[in-house]
Amino acid sequence: MEGVEQVGERYGLRRDNFILDPLSDTECFAREDIRTQTIADGLDIDLVTGMAPKRLVWGPYGGGKTHTLMRTMKQLDGLTNVHVVRMECPDLSKKSRFHDLYREGIMREIGQDFVVGLIEEAVQRVGLARREEMLDRIKGTLGSEEFAKAAIRIIDPNFDELRLWRWIAGVPLSRSDLDDLGQTQDLTQAEAARLADMIITLGRLLKELRGQTLVLVLDEMERLYAIGPETVTTFVSGFTRLADPNQKHVSVLIGSSAATEDELVEIFRFQGPVASRLGDHAKIEIPSLDDEDVGGFIRGVVAYLRDKSADLASLVEAARRETDETISDAYFPLTDEAVDALKSQLSHIMTPREITIKMTRALGRAYRQRSRAVREEHVIS
Repeated sequence: MEGVEQVGERYGLRRDNFILDPLSDTECFAREDIRTQTIADGLDIDLVTGMAPKRLVWGPYGGGKTHTLMRTMKQLDGLTNVHVVRMECPDLSKKSRFHDLYREGIMREIGQDFVVGLIEEAVQRVGLARREEMLDRIKGTLGSEEFAKAAIRIIDPNFDELRLWRWIAGVPLSRSDLDDLGQTQDLTQAEAARLADMIITLGRLLKELRGQTLVLVLDEMERLYAIGPETVTTFVSGFTRLADPNQKHVSVLIGSSAATEDELVEIFRFQGPVASRLGDHAKIEIPSLDDEDVGGFIRGVVAYLRDKSADLASLVEAARRETDETISDAYFPLTDEAVDALKSQLSHIMTPREITIKMTRALGRAYRQRSRAVREEHVIS
């Protein structure tokens, strides 16, 4: 309402809550116990030595895995030439196969324009020639005769590129569409490893044509708990191929929630074939916060959300006139007592999500009570 002081305005904040979006708030990484620059440096070392780094980032729900991954990607982008594609695991059913993750998740996020554009570049690079000679050159570039037969159709100005994209993306195709692409079948029944190879081929083309490394950030992978035992082997097969140390064209970072190692989804269990190919160095735990780290996290969030144009000194002075609780610039609008109370209210698994939610609820109570600071009573109400 016009003329009404908003929450952020009252407390010198840029917005009305403390909730962090891991995709848009990558500038804020308030966890002092996690060194994302060190993780990025490790990925960069792998890349400069011709490797495609793979990592499994795991920890409790709300611990900041997505935030860690996206912050790391931002820092890695400052070190080397990467093309990052983040995929949030789609909702899957008991009968879902790796194919469903490939089609509805990975390929959807990589995108039609990117894939078709890359293939156009590859075909243009081999140059025009008689069809059989050109087909042979494209086969040498793509590493697959069937892929070459589909890709060569792109030189026809009347060709519908969507048809090629649908085949690559694993969508069911009609008999006439398959004939036009020179295919005997679509990829709906392809082996998982073959689908993984399609992704790897795109990664190799990207590196050869544009000098970039394709980095897949496969997030929220705990949703794979939904799949049934009869199809889990397809996921193991696909991820085993992507995680293979000899696979040097696509970097894969997997984010999955689990309170303990034993609670990881079966595909990524440490004793399994996927994790064994990753190696122990590639498993990065994002634990809950220790008690001594909570204060630093709160300070970091407050500093990030501070409105630089606000008159902080005046706001703090007004708050001090209203309460006997201790108010410091670093925690304002929370009092020191409110911070201590917040720590006592947290569960034994203290996560950034839990902390920012409790901070926000306390902020809302303080605002409704017309308080100039978030006091202890607002936290424990």
